Amino acid sequence: MRTLFIEAYIKADIEPLLDKVLKIVPEKKIGLVTTVQHIKNLKKAQIYLKKGGKEIHVGTPAKNLQPKQGIYAFHSGQLLGCDASAALDIEEEVDAFVFLGTGEFHPLFIAFNSEKPIWLANALTQTVELLPEERRRKFFAKQAARMHHAEEAKCYGIIVSTKPGQVYLNMAKRMKEQAEKLGKKAVILLSDTITPNDLMNYHEVDCFVNTACPRIVEDQPFYPKTMINGTELRQIFDKLNGKTKAKSL
Repeated sequence: MRTLFIEAYIKADIEPLLDKVLKIVPEKKIGLVTTVQHIKNLKKAQIYLKKGGKEIHVGTPAKNLQPKQGIYAFHSGQLLGCDASAALDIEEEVDAFVFLGTGEFHPLFIAFNSEKPIWLANALTQTVELLPEERRRKFFAKQAARMHHAEEAKCYGIIVSTKPGQVYLNMAKRMKEQAEKLGKKAVILLSDTITPNDLMNYHEVDCFVNTACPRIVEDQPFYPKTMINGTELRQIFDKLNGKTKAKSL
């Protein structure tokens, strides 16, 4: 069945907000990002901030991914909850990011992948504030704990979503093979939705591995076992492979 996505835009006067950005944000080289609701204002913001003395960069989503897999942002400068590639594309060129939008959900995904400051320019409340560093520190502390438990696991439950754009069955098969080469067990679990209740009965699994939207693991306290993302499992495998090679020397 074909799915039609219709973009909806928010109308807001952003010039007063952009004046606050120019006054409050000290960094000169700015990476400008937003969500689809505000994408129509992105070009205006880019021109306005540039006239105000800022060096503005707008990234291209999934620019270096060949071939493209999954669902990625369509517009330059656009963020999705599980795709920050428009920001990461320009990370080395900027001193900070300015997120034109509402809430912390989307800019937090940048924070999980970049150490650059992230300014939140809220078009509805007309406020400009820095994303608290504490949010980033808490994420990495939780990630370290997850990966420690995952490294000790004897059996992985590798979850593959059947939702369009999130089907990574081949990736899951490769992870299963790698786990078995390291002397661990792994099973592949197919599911349309991924909820804590769906995973309650897999008693033999020590750690679940998510191959769908990476934000799913943020519901960690509600899952019956430790859950990590596929990228984190690859890091664990690299570490364990290093240990195996060291023992054989």
